[in-house]
Amino acid sequence: MLQLSRDCPQERKSREGGGSSFFSAGGGRRNDRVSDDIFGQPGGRATSQPTERYIPPPAPLSEDDIFGEAVSKDENFGKYHRTQIQCTPESKIKPIKLYEEANLSAQILSNIRRAHFEQPTSIQCYTIPCIQQRDDIMACAHTGSGKTAAFLLPIVSNLLECHSDELMEKTHPPAPLCLILSPTRELALQTEREARKFSYQTAVIPCSAVGGHDMYTVSDRLKEGCHILSATTGRLKDMVETGRVSLKHVKYFVLDEADRMLDTGFESDIRKLEELGLPPKDERCTSMFSATFPDEERKLAKYFLLDNYIFLVDGTMGGTNEHIAQTIEEVRQGDKKDRLLQLLEQDLSRIVEIIKIHTFLFLTFSEDERCLIFVETKRQADYIGALLSQKKLMSTTMHGDRTQRQRTEAVQQFTNGKCPILVATPVAARGLDFPLIGYVINYDLPDSSDFYIHRIGRTGRAGHLGRSISFFDPKRDSDRRIAPELILKLTEAGQEVPDFLRQYSETSNSGFSRDGYSGRNTNMRPGVNSTDNPNQAANLSGRTSSASSAKVDEWD
Repeated sequence: MLQLSRDCPQERKSREGGGSSFFSAGGGRRNDRVSDDIFGQPGGRATSQPTERYIPPPAPLSEDDIFGEAVSKDENFGKYHRTQIQCTPESKIKPIKLYEEANLSAQILSNIRRAHFEQPTSIQCYTIPCIQQRDDIMACAHTGSGKTAAFLLPIVSNLLECHSDELMEKTHPPAPLCLILSPTRELALQTEREARKFSYQTAVIPCSAVGGHDMYTVSDRLKEGCHILSATTGRLKDMVETGRVSLKHVKYFVLDEADRMLDTGFESDIRKLEELGLPPKDERCTSMFSATFPDEERKLAKYFLLDNYIFLVDGTMGGTNEHIAQTIEEVRQGDKKDRLLQLLEQDLSRIVEIIKIHTFLFLTFSEDERCLIFVETKRQADYIGALLSQKKLMSTTMHGDRTQRQRTEAVQQFTNGKCPILVATPVAARGLDFPLIGYVINYDLPDSSDFYIHRIGRTGRAGHLGRSISFFDPKRDSDRRIAPELILKLTEAGQEVPDFLRQYSETSNSGFSRDGYSGRNTNMRPGVNSTDNPNQAANLSGRTSSASSAKVDEWD
């Protein structure tokens, strides 16, 4: 049996002369297709956000509360243990086959069993030893393949093994040893909950700091102890600038959904965090995770990672989850409402029949009866939510004009099965692990295959089978432009490609290039030496700078 050494890796030393490890040029990059849900208005201008002094509930402490959300794994989950990992450089790491081979503590192994993890997924087999020996990594793996555990397990282990003295220290202001940044509030909170599972009954204390939560309450809780901080950039910057948090002790830095953060201007916020005390890249271990990594983001990411970082790809980079049955339907805008109601009547027939008989019931619906509907705008989300309510279909909505309390309640009601239909804007597309969703409906298609992958990836998780249905409107320019990408993704996943999609693909002037999208070039660490000019790197796609998305609390 392969055994990893318990010797702690050497700490990275400070560089002579200091200086930033990030490129210093301006020229952030603009997300070309931004719904009003993300930035408020086209062009990145923020709109006013809902305000409420929301005091988040106390952190769970009991075993039942912490592990109550553990999701059972379907028999298909075993496929995640057999996928091929492409690793560059190939000889840099020896993967594990069992959690026991990683020399994790007895308590961590016990927590793994409590979370119903039996053996590491393919991506975990590589990332756990990588992070344990403090290598920088960029990892691309399918949705639902265990990426969060892939970085949390080795980090919790290293904190216990190599930083036990620092775990016992109380600093003022609080100074976390691990910083995890996420693009959305809900994802950051979910990561904190996962960290509590793996650190249960250890000295490691996870915390969170996100927009919408009362800053004074969060600050008081951090003072009680914080070793792993899961945060969004806007709130974190506020807390660092006001002296409520110090970043000078960060040893492990994780960017979750890294491609999205790099694509929406977050890189300037991360550079700002370094100016505020985040150690430079040669003094910390940096990890980047996502289900998609377009070429442009991979080139930009080199400024956040050491030159010898490890690049991991699980299966086909940027590919769709094979456990999801994908259907594309030609539905014009004026017909979408009727088609949606028809689908819900067909697939949620039990809900419809029950509600016709009873006006109100305390029911919990199963996974097959839960549906996530994606729309592009907040207004559309409210409209669809109102329509479903009018039809007496139990639904809730999630978007940036809802208060944090309302957003939290919507997630809880959908997660626990009390409300079987969630209508959401793209804020729910990234990383959120809603347990056992039956299917996803793209009422409005996104304009790139990466966004499509993340959306449908909310179903078919942990080896369970899922289903996605997407409405394709040929009169919508963005739908015609994405047609070639959809054909490629469907073909790679062995799914049926409808004739109408091929027809519109042939007539579209999308300028689509197979080499321009993730999944084409799996040569690891592409572009590491392709450009040394920060200004060139910041504008690889010719995009113009925009206001930082972190200034708007929709993503934060």
